Amino acid sequence: MLDLIIKNGQIIDGTGAEAFFADIGIENGKIVFIGDCKQEAKMVIDAAGLVVTPGFIDSHSHADNAVVDFPEQREKCEQGITTSVAGQCGSSYMPKIKASDEARHSAEGFFKKLDTLPLGANIVTFVGHGTVRSSVMGLANREPTEGELEQMKELVRESVKAGALGVSFGLIYVPSCYAKTAELVEIAKACKEAGGMVSAHIRGEGEQLVDSVKEFIHIVKESGVKGVISHHKAAGAKNHGKTEITLKLIEEANAEGADIYCDVYPYIASSTSLSSKFVPKEYHADNKMLQNLADPAIRAQIKARLVTQETSSYDGVLVTVCKGHPEFQGKTLPEIAKMLDCDCVEAALRVIEFGRGSASACYFTMNESDVERVMAYPRSMICTDSSVARNNSVYHPRLRASFPRAIGEYCRNRGVVPLAEMIRKITSLPAHVYGLEGKGIIREGYDADICIFDSDKIIDKATYEEPTNRCEGLSYVIISGEIACVDAVYTGSGSGRAIRRKN
Repeated sequence: MLDLIIKNGQIIDGTGAEAFFADIGIENGKIVFIGDCKQEAKMVIDAAGLVVTPGFIDSHSHADNAVVDFPEQREKCEQGITTSVAGQCGSSYMPKIKASDEARHSAEGFFKKLDTLPLGANIVTFVGHGTVRSSVMGLANREPTEGELEQMKELVRESVKAGALGVSFGLIYVPSCYAKTAELVEIAKACKEAGGMVSAHIRGEGEQLVDSVKEFIHIVKESGVKGVISHHKAAGAKNHGKTEITLKLIEEANAEGADIYCDVYPYIASSTSLSSKFVPKEYHADNKMLQNLADPAIRAQIKARLVTQETSSYDGVLVTVCKGHPEFQGKTLPEIAKMLDCDCVEAALRVIEFGRGSASACYFTMNESDVERVMAYPRSMICTDSSVARNNSVYHPRLRASFPRAIGEYCRNRGVVPLAEMIRKITSLPAHVYGLEGKGIIREGYDADICIFDSDKIIDKATYEEPTNRCEGLSYVIISGEIACVDAVYTGSGSGRAIRRKN
């Protein structure tokens, strides 16, 4: 007797092939039969009128920073995500060599901890270059010594050998932003030696976009490593359209033997810390950002710098997090400036201070043409660029709704790509890129990570004003053969697992 049969569904298998009708038999967490199933099962799902696909893979996630405390990862499961690729943008839960907690000390300790938790979704992780650099050098704004560089390289090698995918760079964030290209090449070479790959929040996504993509291509070519450009975008009105140039650069590099991909989220607003946008990187050095903001002379320097920099309309900056000060959350900078009786730049700096550095916002800086162009690129994947909500109720809606939005809005409503191609982008493509064996395709012998949805109805309902809204049209999410969500509500199955890169 099988554990589960999914009957009468229209299967889109994840390869990009057209749909077909068949039953799926599941046993011991695996797909064991595809066809006209005559066997009996402990449970039967009638998927008549619904589409059956592989489970969605979040190509760029920050779930690792919350999974120990929030292992259920509800917001992942409730939008169809069965596997998260975490540890991105140069920041990971580990390795922190001075940490006494084994899970933070090393990749091996982190994976061992995850093995004890009831994970709502599968998780695989990069190790962050920023985390590695800060473990070795703190927040020093300088080049590493030969010994420090070797120590960083060894941490990366150890992490990859323990199961991490590779190393991620976060080149707008402290301390990764202090690294010169030569350092990044050396780190990437060490990663390659251990069998890993790299991803990168590149050094600039606005005026520096083209040069930043060229830098990443250089790193990949010099090291020979596989690479992914994270949440590829063109930020700021003056830079809209530049993705046409950058995608061509990627294609040319691949034609010359590189192996480069990218991912994208289906929104025109990004989200990151206020300090990364409003406090120039040199003022973060040695963990002195708040101290520098408290110095009137240095504060004046910072504000003068901001006046000369290109900044999006302050109306387009929506604060989502200010630790300890919920009165600012969900408000734009002009609204906060009015509350505080100051200008918008001063308001941003005060919110950073009030939150003791823990303050984030959404930034409406992109346009739809670039989002659609990147999404249609054959080597692009879909992501949330998010962790989980924890106990917060204000956040970027991508955290909860990226995948239903990609399918419902960009695929069905706008026709950016056909449905079979969109499913490939969120299943077999990331499984191939990240080496997730047994995932991403509906095939006998593969893991029973499956989504079942109404292709005419699936759509995001989370908004910037009401980000907690669940999606519509997602009927079932199955992880390792167990039902993890019904009608976009998590069941508490805890059937996910930690995935280690195959050595």
